[in-house]
Amino acid sequence: QLSESKGNVLDDTSLINALADSKSLAKMINERLASAEITRKEISEAREQYRIVATRGSIIYFTVQSLSECDPMYNYSLQYFQSLF
Repeated sequence: QLSESKGNVLDDTSLINALADSKSLAKMINERLASAEITRKEISEAREQYRIVATRGSIIYFTVQSLSECDPMYNYSLQYFQSLF
């Protein structure tokens, strides 16, 4: 509307209303962006608390998985061996 405005821009009430609406919308968007940034930081901090547990869990998993290379007995469950003997 601004580029199509003729005469004094300050006399065009619809243009002034449109600019006021745009300003309030921009303010609302900025508030939501700030809120989203705070939420992103909280999620990131919470995720970092679980990183140690995930690392240890993966170490345990791959250790147990590689046990079968030491002895083939580790390929089978304890119940399987009990049923054999």
